[in-house]
Amino acid sequence: MTYTIDCSKGVALSLAPATHVDEVIQGIFILLNTYIGEVPCFREFGIDPAYKDKPIPIAKALYASAITEGIEKYIPGVTVDQITFTHKSDDMSTLLPKVEVTINEQD
Repeated sequence: MTYTIDCSKGVALSLAPATHVDEVIQGIFILLNTYIGEVPCFREFGIDPAYKDKPIPIAKALYASAITEGIEKYIPGVTVDQITFTHKSDDMSTLLPKVEVTINEQD
């Protein structure tokens, strides 16, 4: 099944997600909003911020690569289908990812 995680909208976080799909979507949202080094005792978790301060086309490519690598590494059973970017209405330099993923059915 395909799902979309849009960082421009947000996700309601829960300590006890109701379903496996909710848990995976929440995990992806947290990953997308965390940079490497921000989580105590798990410093390698997150997205590599190397894309920041680059020209927009290069930043998009680096950010998309970091998102794909992060999801593959930290969210098992998920395939990234497509990544697009939007920006804040008042800030053209802030990239907000919209990630379409396929969540493999849990056996």
